Amino acid sequence: MKSRLCDRVPILSVLMSALSCLVLLGSCSRKPESFSSSPSLAKIPVKVVPVRPGTLQSFRSIPGRVTFDPHYYRRVMARVSAISTVRLRAFPGDHVRKGEVVAVLKSPDFLTAESELVSILNNRGGRLTPQDSLLALAKSKLVYMGASDQEIHRLLETRKPVDRYEVRSPIDGTIVKTGEMEGSQVHPGDVLFEVSDLRHLWVKAFIYPGEEGHITKKSPVWIQTLHDPDRMVPARIKEVSPMVDPMTRTIPIRIALSNQDLLLEPDLWVSVLIPRPSFGTKTSFIVPSGSIFESATGHLTVIVRDISGQFRRVRVVVGATDRGQTAVSGKFRSGDQVVTGGLNRVRALVKEGKSPLA
Repeated sequence: MKSRLCDRVPILSVLMSALSCLVLLGSCSRKPESFSSSPSLAKIPVKVVPVRPGTLQSFRSIPGRVTFDPHYYRRVMARVSAISTVRLRAFPGDHVRKGEVVAVLKSPDFLTAESELVSILNNRGGRLTPQDSLLALAKSKLVYMGASDQEIHRLLETRKPVDRYEVRSPIDGTIVKTGEMEGSQVHPGDVLFEVSDLRHLWVKAFIYPGEEGHITKKSPVWIQTLHDPDRMVPARIKEVSPMVDPMTRTIPIRIALSNQDLLLEPDLWVSVLIPRPSFGTKTSFIVPSGSIFESATGHLTVIVRDISGQFRRVRVVVGATDRGQTAVSGKFRSGDQVVTGGLNRVRALVKEGKSPLA
């Protein structure tokens, strides 16, 4: 029995050895198992655009309203009482010259003041002396009532007092408003008309606290009309209020506007374009806006290909944007080209700090 078992053991060993050899030969003849790997950058179709130095002008737009410039605006009030308004010679929208008659009033008080001057002249025998205080007082009364030099000269020449009181425009400008209609009674202090030189206007706008840092007095801005966005009128900030408006919690700003061609009218709503701050002394570059993305670390980034064909990420600081182009600052090199097409696939391969070959 033992001899039989002993005979079988070598046979089993031989069979096991042969089976092992067959398995080993089979494994050697098969191809090694392949593992999926990321495609090469060279096989990814990409589009690139040269990075070029340059700057762009970008604006922040805020609403504004055109108003009258108080330095070129006059409200003319009656200095005497009048029985009636005899005539209005100019109406809203009419242009008048300085000294031009706008309204004529019938005033007994004015007639009395002229009669006093004529009476003094007659008592002096028509002789005018500079030292005559009574005569000077009578003339001053007429001037205080609003009599023009032409009216006083007429009175001295003709010595015929009249009850017609002529109200003249104090400046060159456009009649904005008339207070009294023809035939109406007038009292001292009543508004007769308002006149303004529309070649000089203000624009009032508001900014939020914290935005006034780069907005200072005399800073350049542009005024853009809503009905003609292509037209921009240059202007300058006249004043940035040191106080906050309690109603709106905003900071008022006033802009002086030269309106020589009379394109803008008071009470017109406009857009105030305020230039955004630039990079200062840093060199800026122009890249397509679509090439900028936010990295996993939260930084704005572009991917560039240098002259040797290597790709790398460049962190950028974004500035002005205009018509699909953006001004940025970053560590660019000569000959860099920014990736615009195939960007998503390239982003997956070009990691932070790595520069694979194309």
